[in-house]
Amino acid sequence: MKAVFHTGVHVAWGDVLGDRPWCLAPVGGKPLIEYWLEWAVELGVDEVRLVLGDGAYDVEAYCGDGSRWGLKAEFGFLKSTAVPEAYLRRSPDIWSDGLLYICGPVFPGRTCLPPWPKPADGTTWMLQNTDTTVACLLSRQPKTIEAFLKSSMPPATGVWADLALAPSTINNIKSYYDLNMRLVGGESARYVPPGYSSRDGASIGYNVLIPPSVELRAPLTIGNDCRIHPMAVVGPNAVIGSHVIIDQQTELSECVVLDGTYLGRNLEINGRIVSGTRIISPVDGSVVEIAEPWLIAQLKTQSRGSDFGRGLAGWVIAVCLIVLQAIPFILLYPLLRWRGIGRYRRSTRIGPRDKPLRIPVWMTLNPQSRLGRAFVGLSLDLFPLVCLAGLGRLWLCGHAPLHPERDQPLRKRLLRYFPAAICYFTRRSISDERETEIADALYYERYRSIAEDLRIVLRTLVGRFLDALSGDSGQLE
Repeated sequence: MKAVFHTGVHVAWGDVLGDRPWCLAPVGGKPLIEYWLEWAVELGVDEVRLVLGDGAYDVEAYCGDGSRWGLKAEFGFLKSTAVPEAYLRRSPDIWSDGLLYICGPVFPGRTCLPPWPKPADGTTWMLQNTDTTVACLLSRQPKTIEAFLKSSMPPATGVWADLALAPSTINNIKSYYDLNMRLVGGESARYVPPGYSSRDGASIGYNVLIPPSVELRAPLTIGNDCRIHPMAVVGPNAVIGSHVIIDQQTELSECVVLDGTYLGRNLEINGRIVSGTRIISPVDGSVVEIAEPWLIAQLKTQSRGSDFGRGLAGWVIAVCLIVLQAIPFILLYPLLRWRGIGRYRRSTRIGPRDKPLRIPVWMTLNPQSRLGRAFVGLSLDLFPLVCLAGLGRLWLCGHAPLHPERDQPLRKRLLRYFPAAICYFTRRSISDERETEIADALYYERYRSIAEDLRIVLRTLVGRFLDALSGDSGQLE
């Protein structure tokens, strides 16, 4: 039996929580996706496919290779314009022995303590969204799975209660908050392993520093790697995520604090969701942004050490390219301008208004010119951008430079942004479609490395040279 979990589905209430992926939002002290993985283990699943979208790096970093749960985890991407089931249709034969499919914020609620019944062969369980699309499918019936892949709605032959399950979709920020309050109020005992909870309803993870002067009022849930300073009061009905710092004399009750949040001194938070610098009302989803970092802040994760090595390697390659291209550029560019074959159009601003960075964009005026094709085939049109990389103003390889206003939606979707001289579609001046550009940006954010940068450089330089030989410059006209 195999499982497919879609984490790239857009969820409106997830936007309210900030930059973090909605599937990593804590539910009862641990990320929602962990309930899915534990369910898969219980069903005997040996392989899990995770379809990524926004926050891909965070999701893959959390799940790893799946060995922490005894699973084999693999990852993939799907265009946002494609239907989620399109991922399953790529390899329809591998799901015939059984499938656990989750598409969206589904919580696999339990109705009792373990042990739980096992699903019988030849039975199908299904949970639908309000728009009648499938949110969750559990089936060991090959014909039903085949019908599902062919876009027909499979019949549900089983009742969730027979599996001691009551799965539900988290439709809005209020239902997310209410679910956390239900869990901390007593339901979390159905999911928390022995040793992490007490009889009075207190559940505390590992590596949590709690001074004697801290007052804990159960029921409460505290995640892993948290630090609580003296004289703080936590609870009742407080759900604290992992990697949270609570400063002195702060009181928390009837609240949900998401991972990686710092709460300053002398705060009193009741009936709210706190995510980084955001205080969110669970009633209507209204958000109050706190600008003062000494009150509430998002704890920043350190950048990967490999980014330093990648930047250094990119700078060395950029300097080598500058040395090789300088003389041909100086000789050919004035000739191209004089003959009206090509020029740089007005530069594009990619930085903020107070620190603008303008990059020139090459435009071929006469695409039939052999001299112009040679100029592009030798990638001399990239020379100004490579110079900016050599000066440290751009990365050599990374994301296509984004305009601060026009490309703001995509910029917000990226956890790390690396404006660069060369990107995946530099072989052509523009990408074939916007969705491809977005997918490329998310892919690079996750899989960036020195080896990946070398692959991009070689593919771009060699590919452009071969295109010039074949007469396809692929440039803007």
